[in-house]
Amino acid sequence: MEKAIATPELGPFQDMWDAWEEVRGELLNKPLSHYRRATEIQFDELEEHLGMDDRAAAAREATDVISIALNLLRWLEYTPAEISDIARSRAAERMQGQTPEILEKYHQVYRI
Repeated sequence: MEKAIATPELGPFQDMWDAWEEVRGELLNKPLSHYRRATEIQFDELEEHLGMDDRAAAAREATDVISIALNLLRWLEYTPAEISDIARSRAAERMQGQTPEILEKYHQVYRI
């Protein structure tokens, strides 16, 4: 697979994308469970920081969750430009004007 060319499509998250490019091959060989577990670890760390009332550290862990999501999209073989399009489309078609229904679904179906 050809190395992706760095572009600014991901806005403030482009630097995260670029930072992980050096281990692209290794990321592509990870199983899906790697990304699930990495996210769980970040949430555990976020909760620890919140327990110590360290919001800045918690925010850094939340940003790490975004980094994991970006790497999962890389694993799915999307480019930054495609990710940008997917995010905009998802917001427009699924989220805007529908957030009350989304929250209600999570409450009704998943009890959260």
